[in-house]
Amino acid sequence: MEMIYSDMASIDKSLALAGFLQTFLRDLILPSLLSLFYLFCTGSLFFDVVHYMLHRTDKSSLPVLRSLARIHRFHHLYFTRHMKFDDRYLWRNLVQALPLELGLQILGTALGYVFAALVTPAGLVWVPRSHLWSMMGIQIFRTTFVMLANGRDSNHLVYKTAPKDPNWIFAGPEFHALHHVYPDRYIGSFIKLFDWVWGTAYSFRGKRFVITGGSGAFGQAIVAELEQEGVQSIRNLKFGVDWDHHHFEKAIAALSACDVLILAHSTEDQDADCNSAVQLVRLFKQNRSFGETSPTLPEVWYVGSEIELLPSFGNEQLQRYSQSKRRFLPHARSFFDDPDMLYRHIVPSSFRLPLGTVIPPAGWAAKGAMCWIRRGARYIPVTYTGIAYLNYFKFMHWVPYAQDTDKS
Repeated sequence: MEMIYSDMASIDKSLALAGFLQTFLRDLILPSLLSLFYLFCTGSLFFDVVHYMLHRTDKSSLPVLRSLARIHRFHHLYFTRHMKFDDRYLWRNLVQALPLELGLQILGTALGYVFAALVTPAGLVWVPRSHLWSMMGIQIFRTTFVMLANGRDSNHLVYKTAPKDPNWIFAGPEFHALHHVYPDRYIGSFIKLFDWVWGTAYSFRGKRFVITGGSGAFGQAIVAELEQEGVQSIRNLKFGVDWDHHHFEKAIAALSACDVLILAHSTEDQDADCNSAVQLVRLFKQNRSFGETSPTLPEVWYVGSEIELLPSFGNEQLQRYSQSKRRFLPHARSFFDDPDMLYRHIVPSSFRLPLGTVIPPAGWAAKGAMCWIRRGARYIPVTYTGIAYLNYFKFMHWVPYAQDTDKS
């Protein structure tokens, strides 16, 4: 009997300890972590907003704005557009640019605390003042550590070519490296919220484009959009002239001298259509010129369709189109995860009916695609039906990798 009572007492103690830990975690640890995370995010977001303004006001008529922009410019002179350090600006980065960044983050954190206090009902304060001081202390400690490391923290790594960004929420060194390449883009310092809202997670400036299917409805519309974005050049590879399903030699020169390949062509020959798209991507990746080390990875945009998920409804022409698009999907999935290439899969709704009616206009689809791309998306649903959103789960989780295509 004594043994039974002893075992029951041990069980009671274990249950009491488990209850205590559960209560401690629920009532203290999680709220504290949430509060600190909120304060850190508000500080970072405030800095992101001001940071963007600093890159837009270097020629402002207001002396204060020009001075602040000039101070921040030292940071970009220290870590250059070539993603290398220039020690001539080390001291100015340490004593001017980094303190400015710290001051803006602290101010943003304080404003976040004030906002939380104003909107929280009396007696339900979830961001205590002690957390405000703690977060300010963390920010000061972090900046001090970065200064002791001569500004060479984990967000500033030397690259020849910025690698593919593995994060879609948080801004890591890959994302921040692109900010130094394109100083008015890729603004987020911790999370990418500002870039999602403002559309600054991509830059078209100075890039060279090659497109197949440029004479089609979507091809013409996407070219018109690109021409408004300050791209360096757009080359239209014409089927039967620059390439066909079996010969690609004439296209190699254009592919080797471009940054982005857009595959917008489509035929009813499913084997040739898929094989030619795969071959063009491979030739682009193999022949792209790195004589002047490019800061960005080779990039491919493929224009798919909601037919990747929708049934063909017994329509013979639609069946051939569906098979053509679906045959490419395993290769697309492999390209999507290729660490040496940035692949974007554009999935528009059908915008041309058999009778020639356009629903919606191809220009609408092109504008939608560009909107997503400016926000850093790699799977791009451009839909009025919603099917493209459902197709995302098929593309990401149900499509197998191609056996003959390299993947990560």
